[in-house]
Amino acid sequence: MLGLCLLLGACGFHLRGQVSLPPVMARTAIVGLDPFNPLAREMERALRGAGVEVVEDEAAATAVLRVTRADAPRRLLSVQASGKAQEIELLQFLYFRLEDPSGKVLLPEQQLEQRRDYYFDPKDPLGTTGQEPAIRRDMRRDIVQLMMLRLQAAPGRQE
Repeated sequence: MLGLCLLLGACGFHLRGQVSLPPVMARTAIVGLDPFNPLAREMERALRGAGVEVVEDEAAATAVLRVTRADAPRRLLSVQASGKAQEIELLQFLYFRLEDPSGKVLLPEQQLEQRRDYYFDPKDPLGTTGQEPAIRRDMRRDIVQLMMLRLQAAPGRQE
C-alpha cells in the first residue's frame, strides 16, 4: 500500500480538491466580489485549503485574484400549458485573472461557466423548493474547483 501511495505521489497524482498553486499566491487578495457573497466565501475556503493566506488589502498581497464577472442568472426553459414554470436553467459565470500587486497580469482572464437544468413540479412544491439552493451550492463548489485548476496552471508554479 505504501508503495502505491509513493508511486501515485511521484507521478503527480493529487486527490480531487488538492492543488499546488504558484508560490506567488502565498498571500492573495480577492478583488471584485463582496466578501459576504457565497461565491467569494467558497473561493476563500478553497484558497485557504490550498495553503494560501487570503488577505483583504491588495497592498499586503503577493498576488491579486481579480474577479471581473461573477453572476448567477436563471432562465426559464419551458412552461406548462397553464403558464407555470416547468424547466429552469441555472447559470453560474466566473471570469477572473491573476495579477501581481503592481497590476502585471500573471494569468490572463479566464472565463468559466456552469449550466444546470432542473424540473419544477408545481404539484410537489415542497419536494422541489430546496432543489435550486442545493444546485447553486454545487455549482459554486464546481466552478471554484475549475478556478483552482486554472490557477494551478498559472506561470511561476514550481514542481
